[in-house]
Amino acid sequence: MALILASCGPKEFTFIQMSDPQVGFLDATEGYSQSDSLMRLAVDIINNMEPAVVLITGDLVNNTADSLQKAIYKRNIASINPEVPVYANPGNHDIRPWTPENHEAFLEFNGYDRYSFKLNGCAFIGFDSCCIKDGIEEQEAEQLEWLRQELAAAKGSRFIFLFTHCPVFRESIDEDEDYFNFSKPKRAEYLDLFKEYGVSALFAGHTHKDYRASWNGIELITAGPVGSPLHGGYSGLNIIQVSKDSFSCEYTPL
Repeated sequence: MALILASCGPKEFTFIQMSDPQVGFLDATEGYSQSDSLMRLAVDIINNMEPAVVLITGDLVNNTADSLQKAIYKRNIASINPEVPVYANPGNHDIRPWTPENHEAFLEFNGYDRYSFKLNGCAFIGFDSCCIKDGIEEQEAEQLEWLRQELAAAKGSRFIFLFTHCPVFRESIDEDEDYFNFSKPKRAEYLDLFKEYGVSALFAGHTHKDYRASWNGIELITAGPVGSPLHGGYSGLNIIQVSKDSFSCEYTPL
């Protein structure tokens, strides 16, 4: 899904990356009040900052069959300033397992599973890591062709920012394969593609803890969760400041 956000000129701006609100995860409170409160805190930060755009890198809810979880997520997103566009990727809890039926259900809930737009001379591209992790070859091949086309169209942008749920890797390209990263063959395939097209940064989530790494000039930024943290992490969101020639990212606790 290619979405165009019109804006001109290489000016400074701010955008926000949220990840893993995962409403209902590790939340035994009545009405998922803990998840709701954390999302409200995130929305308050967003509305006080008035960023140019908000990107949500997956796991919007914990259980897509739970209508209350989806209602809490939708209500909080709807309370973001309507002048601030919001784009969301699917996470593994949003499409689990990857089947045509579950994929279609996510499309009905979210409206799309990938996106591409330009803002202030920068390219923003979001894609679905679920089909990659689950080995859905036909869907991945179709998406990969789309991704190549969008990356080609993004050439010449000030920065190219990518967004997905599962990080390619967390800390090192040589780290062991596990639940929280790409397989080593896929790692190499996608990183080579990103290098070919001059990607500036890949933003991900999934780990419920923030990580930072870099590879051949590409920043790999993995955000901790808006929802419940794991592995010694803490709830928060990323605030990214973009200037004419550089960008910086700060993980901000809720």
